[in-house]
Amino acid sequence: MFFLGLIGGFLRSRHHRATYFSFLGVAAQLTLGILVAGSAACSGMRTPHGTEPGHPGSELRRDLPYHKDDPQRVLDIHRPQAEGPLPAVILVHGGSWARGNRSRMKRVADKAVERGYAAFNIEYRLAPEHRYPAQLTDVLDAVCWVRANAEALDIDPDRIALWGYSAGGHLSLLAAARPELASDDSRCADVPATVQACVAGAGPSDLRLLGGTRPVQAFLGGSPEEIPLIYEEASPLLAADSDSPPTFLYHGRDDWIVNIEHSRRMRDALGTAGVSVELFETGGGHLSVARFGAEPLDRAFDFLDRTLPAPAPPPALAAEGTEFE
Repeated sequence: MFFLGLIGGFLRSRHHRATYFSFLGVAAQLTLGILVAGSAACSGMRTPHGTEPGHPGSELRRDLPYHKDDPQRVLDIHRPQAEGPLPAVILVHGGSWARGNRSRMKRVADKAVERGYAAFNIEYRLAPEHRYPAQLTDVLDAVCWVRANAEALDIDPDRIALWGYSAGGHLSLLAAARPELASDDSRCADVPATVQACVAGAGPSDLRLLGGTRPVQAFLGGSPEEIPLIYEEASPLLAADSDSPPTFLYHGRDDWIVNIEHSRRMRDALGTAGVSVELFETGGGHLSVARFGAEPLDRAFDFLDRTLPAPAPPPALAAEGTEFE
């Protein structure tokens, strides 16, 4: 199947202009095919239930359901042992929208605790069993759950950021720009799904450029020619406007799975719309140090420190054992 996909990619490229992005589509299909095939045995894996020691100086609560009707849509809370209300980051893992789990973002969660942030590390429904917009709906539901429980969680609802990498970066960018796409039958019916900042590492910003790849078609349910409006709706680049929150992008210059042009174009679109945006270009590729290296993470938290407003005077701490909505 892998070689058939590769041959198919090259045959398709012969019928189009040999542009940079047609080559990118073939390269992305090749590499994403390797990743998907290699991780097939891990599909649906979740971290075990229970409680375990958190990062030094932190408190950890595991497997909290953020969706009222599905106990499998869960998140972990990593929180510094500090008085709040704290700023928060909602973490969204990558994996071609079809693989992976929250363990992929644990390094970011640990760094968040170190920098004084509460981290909400989520899982979401995966393709191809669940197609778009299921993943986006889950991210927005998680935002609303955090906002609805802000007082009990002792966090500041006006200092919340989304943070994702790769497919998670795509979902974070789209959720930050399109909170109105939240489901009406969730907590978002009463709580806005808005965030005050977004961080995205190596996020595909224009899915039309990757429409020939198998993971994107499995995620969206067809090719760009078959469902062009879905590709447009699901592309953060086309959703960028003046209502988008301040955004920090980071990307490896040698990334040939998601080319750095995705982040460069996203930066330009947000900047044109008047949004505060920064792009940190680093060495390496998609799965190297560019993924969660120390410098990109520190620069991202520096951006959040500058961007999110100062907290209000802290209220009394929430009572221990508070039930979440």
